[in-house]
Amino acid sequence: MTTIFMKTKYTTLFLLMATALGSAVTSNNVIAGDNHDKTEQHIDNHVEEKSHGDEHGDEHGGEEGHVEITATNAMQAGIINATATSGQINQMTTVYGRTIINPNSISQVSARFPGLITKLTVNVGDFVKAGDSIVQVESSNSLKRYNITAPISGVITQRLANPGELANQQTLLTLENYDQLWVEYKIFPSQRQTIKTGQQVTISSSFDKTQSNITHLMANKDQSFITARVPLDNRDGLWTPGQLLTGSILTSQIDVSLLIDNRAFQEIEGKNVIFVTNKGGYETRELELGQSDGQFSQVLSGLEVGDEYALINSYLLKADLGKAGASHAH
Repeated sequence: MTTIFMKTKYTTLFLLMATALGSAVTSNNVIAGDNHDKTEQHIDNHVEEKSHGDEHGDEHGGEEGHVEITATNAMQAGIINATATSGQINQMTTVYGRTIINPNSISQVSARFPGLITKLTVNVGDFVKAGDSIVQVESSNSLKRYNITAPISGVITQRLANPGELANQQTLLTLENYDQLWVEYKIFPSQRQTIKTGQQVTISSSFDKTQSNITHLMANKDQSFITARVPLDNRDGLWTPGQLLTGSILTSQIDVSLLIDNRAFQEIEGKNVIFVTNKGGYETRELELGQSDGQFSQVLSGLEVGDEYALINSYLLKADLGKAGASHAH
């Protein structure tokens, strides 16, 4: 009886220990499974975040200084390319002067024969054509009336008589024609050696410019400078006598193997760069430059003959590059 009880007691104890051990193993397996799931979830999240970051980078063009755009879209945006080529750098001398009236375009009107002015039909500021009747005079000798006609086309700038007055040999009217003006530029001793007649001059003001050539170089008594006289076509009426004008005289031209139009340059992070075409769009390029005439610059390195670069509206590429940089920073 005692033996049977002891066996039953040990059997029960063994079953309890086995049950506890099984529960512990089960619990460890559950914890290990949870940890494994969490590790996989962490890796998945990391991969997802990296993938999102890569997509974000691809959206904005990726490479620094590169703008992704098709040739068709660039054309539709108004971006016009130019081809790097050889050319000439113009050496210019800047001078200053004023417009004057051509002496051949000023006419003083007077009576042919002394007499009484019976009619005067024009006033200061009126425009008349050559051949128009502007004054009528009754001759003191024959008592016959005769007309005085405008000798040139132009504007009445002076009226020095009125009807009822006597006309002798005095000036009655002054006419001036502004279709052809002169510009007289001062040429100082430091500029004298490079200035010659026949040289091309770009005449400019704050609102317009045109081209002409030096026709005369004249000395000035008791003055250190000489005067370069340049004809100015004013049939469009853009210029006025006495107007201060700038002149850019072309003194020489230098042949260079490679030049670029200065309109292509954009300033990015304190550097003057251009946008050169590549397979996917455009890339920024900093150039080493030589001589410049204000319109074109000699290229010493950074560009090859035949390379295409954005010339017109290249600022749009700069703006797009700025947006991409801001997105990456964000």
